[in-house]
Amino acid sequence: MKKTWLALLFSALAGVVPSVMAQEKAKTEDGEKTKREEVERGAETRKEITPLRILVLFTEFDGEKKISSLPYTFLVNADEPGGLSSLRMGLRVPVVTGPAPGWQYVDMGTNLDGRAARAADGRFALRLDVERSSAYSPGSTEKPASVAGREVTSPQPVIQHFRANLNLLIRDGQTIQSTVSTDPVTGHVLKVDVTLNVLK
Repeated sequence: MKKTWLALLFSALAGVVPSVMAQEKAKTEDGEKTKREEVERGAETRKEITPLRILVLFTEFDGEKKISSLPYTFLVNADEPGGLSSLRMGLRVPVVTGPAPGWQYVDMGTNLDGRAARAADGRFALRLDVERSSAYSPGSTEKPASVAGREVTSPQPVIQHFRANLNLLIRDGQTIQSTVSTDPVTGHVLKVDVTLNVLK
């Protein structure tokens, strides 16, 4: 009787153990499948980084006459997390300060900061911060600096400063004239053109 009971017990265990192992295997496979699906979904939501070449062209006019044309080119990676690109070009100019002889260096030149993201229609949303400064010291043949009709008389150079925060929707190969402004000191007109090209 005891042998018969043991035989029945072993038989029951032999049926239960494979069933439990099969369930555990199925759970493991389901868990791995879920993890793979999560990784695939994460890869799909991450946008592909697109390298862009940005050309910013400053053109200055005195009436109809072109005085200067200064191009600046830098690279921006669209959809790169924290992908801010910057360009700094200029001089540190010494300026006399105070009644006693003293010097202070002032940064003058061009500063560009840009970031971009691909829009749904294939264009790019380009955020561009543009800053430009220079010193104006009228010579014997030039008119004194004046702002709002009031003449500025100073032995020190007058600092001309231009700044623009641009939000552009622009496609590959397109040029946009983003800004047209008139200098209150000289009356010159400054135009800013922006061109975007995708790097292959």
